[in-house]
Amino acid sequence: MLENVYILGIDPGSRKLGYAVLEISGIKPRYVECGTITAPLTAAVPERLREIGEGLEQLISEYPISEAAVENVFTAVNPKTALVLGQARGMAIYLLAKAGIAITSYNPNTIKKSVTGRGKAPKLQVRRSVSYLAGLTSEVAEDAADALAVAFCHSMHRKRLV
Repeated sequence: MLENVYILGIDPGSRKLGYAVLEISGIKPRYVECGTITAPLTAAVPERLREIGEGLEQLISEYPISEAAVENVFTAVNPKTALVLGQARGMAIYLLAKAGIAITSYNPNTIKKSVTGRGKAPKLQVRRSVSYLAGLTSEVAEDAADALAVAFCHSMHRKRLV
């Protein structure tokens, strides 16, 4: 008998971390939850990372997550922004690894192509696609939609990994 697998998709950020949880008990993934973990906008970077990290640890403790997928950092125009985003991504990867969760990373174009069929799909198309894939009647917030896209991408590619 196959065991249920819980996948956590993460769209890292230093102000908002998007997350999504899918359950796989057969071939088709089932939507469980998605949302954002937010930190105070006025807080310094270390405080924001702590807030987001604590929220992520809480989320990890709520589900028996065995696999996680994290979006790779895109090349930002502003080097400071890219550095802070990398710190947030690193913090998330550390917490996942600490919890013993297998981690896979995907580039934004791979994620978009997996859920829309186009690697350069606009954000609105990604939001609509993941809402449809999850069976939701309304679109989800942008960061949560990005995390949901990461989770669905992994659910599609993991067959090749297992």
